[in-house]
Amino acid sequence: MSAGYIDELHEAFHSDLVYRSEDIPLECSPKPKEMEQTLHGVMKLNGLVIRSLEEISGRGANAVTYRAGKKFGHEVAKYFQKREDVEGALHELSDLLRGQYSFEVWKPEDKETFIIEENGETFIYLVFHDCIVRQTLRRNGLDQGGPLCQTLFGYVVGAIEEITGRKAKLEIVHTGPNACLKKLVLK
Repeated sequence: MSAGYIDELHEAFHSDLVYRSEDIPLECSPKPKEMEQTLHGVMKLNGLVIRSLEEISGRGANAVTYRAGKKFGHEVAKYFQKREDVEGALHELSDLLRGQYSFEVWKPEDKETFIIEENGETFIYLVFHDCIVRQTLRRNGLDQGGPLCQTLFGYVVGAIEEITGRKAKLEIVHTGPNACLKKLVLK
C-alpha cells in the first residue's frame, strides 16, 4: 500500500469514522492485467529477499518479519473505526484487503458461533483463500509458514489489536495450495 492510499483511507474513515465499502475504489489505474508482469517481478524479488533473510538470520527471520507486519497492521488500522466486535472488525479488514488477501471467518460444524471459547481460550478460525503471500511462496519454491507468512500474521494481528484494543496471536492450523486455515487467538 502506498502512502497516498493510506492518506486516502485516513481521509475516508477519519471524516466520519464510519467504514463504508463504497469508499474503496472499484477500479484502479493502470488496470491490474497491465500490472501483472510488474507484480510477478515484485513477487520474485520479495521471495529472494525472504530467502536471503532466512539464510542470514535463520529462525530469527520469522520474528523480524512478524514484527514488521504487526507494525504495519497497527499503522493501517489507525484509520479504522474502533470496535469491540471482533467478527465485525475481521469482516471490515477482509473487505479492505480483498485482492491482496481474501479471508473469511469459519466455524466447525459442531460450533454454534464463530467466536469459540474452549479450554480457557477464546479464538476464531479464519480461512485464507486468495493470498499473494502463498502465490509468492509457490512462485519462489518456498515453504508456507515461514517469514513471509509471518508478515501476514503480524499484519492481521496488528490490525485486529488496533481496531479492537485486544491482544491477539495467529496460529497455523493447516496450509494448502488453495487455502490456509488459521486460528486467531484473542486475549
